[in-house]
Amino acid sequence: MKRKAFDLDTFVQFQSGDEIAFRQIFDYYQPILYRKVLQFCRLGAEAEEVTQEAFVQLFLKRGTIDQPDGIYPFLLLVSKRLSISLFRKHVLQETYKSEVEATWKEEHLQTQQEIAYRELHGLVHETIQQLPPQQQLLYRMHKLENYSYAEIAGQVGLSKNTVRNHLNLACKFVRFRLTKIIGMIVLLGVFQ
Repeated sequence: MKRKAFDLDTFVQFQSGDEIAFRQIFDYYQPILYRKVLQFCRLGAEAEEVTQEAFVQLFLKRGTIDQPDGIYPFLLLVSKRLSISLFRKHVLQETYKSEVEATWKEEHLQTQQEIAYRELHGLVHETIQQLPPQQQLLYRMHKLENYSYAEIAGQVGLSKNTVRNHLNLACKFVRFRLTKIIGMIVLLGVFQ
């Protein structure tokens, strides 16, 4: 380090709170400390803020420094602690920001899935309503209420084979309509 820009009398005046003596010390150490702090900070403005806060702490605790050679180590220690504190603050902010973004994306995706489910559910019910009345009844009993062919045949008074035939026709119709509708949705989605 270069020769000190102040003597012992200036240091004693600094310890007593003399602003001119403090200014001499500040002018000497500020560029040195700023370059050092800039290695720890992201931005020049942050390095400037840390450097200034280190000098504020130096002025406030000037009575604890017993010799001129203790000024720079004090400034260095305070500025390192402030830089670490600033770094931790940035890490916490980034962590919080990431968590908020992840939560928002998760909630957004869940909302989109719920909307898509409701729309698909509505399309299925619209398609079922387009079936002839007897096929509607049999389809609902089998697919939505989980009745077997035999149970349906017993309740509606049809043979098991008739129930199977009606359900086959109903399933083909529903599958065909939904495939056509979903194909249109995908096609429209590609061109948006």
